[in-house]
Amino acid sequence: MKKVLLFGLSIAALTFVSCSDDDGDSSSTSASIEGKWYISKEGVSVNGQEVLQDYDDHEPGCEKDYVEFLANGDYKYVDFYNSDCDSYVEETTWTKSGNSINTGDGEDGTIVILTASTLKITYAETFEGQTVNYVDVFTRE
Repeated sequence: MKKVLLFGLSIAALTFVSCSDDDGDSSSTSASIEGKWYISKEGVSVNGQEVLQDYDDHEPGCEKDYVEFLANGDYKYVDFYNSDCDSYVEETTWTKSGNSINTGDGEDGTIVILTASTLKITYAETFEGQTVNYVDVFTRE
């Protein structure tokens, strides 16, 4: 009986030791992108170092600016811009293949993080021969 109990405790201990904590995996991209995502941070990546700042263009008293990926392939960007909560809305389509994402407005990005609550996308644009790497971070509430 003592050997059976010791064997059971050994198996339990091995289970706890051999399992890793997946919560800290910031590179996960397995969650669904479909839904509404609020813009939370934006910035650039220079020589592999991200310089991000809080997105501060949310209009007080209005819903937060957001992007929305719909299951039918429609994409919506909504920006509230005054105290009357008037909005600028851009609608197009989106496609996702692996970690690559494209919106119909010509934006090609790479999904760096996609969890149930966080979406981070990087994309590059070239101006006058110089490439700028942008980083956008979104949260789902």
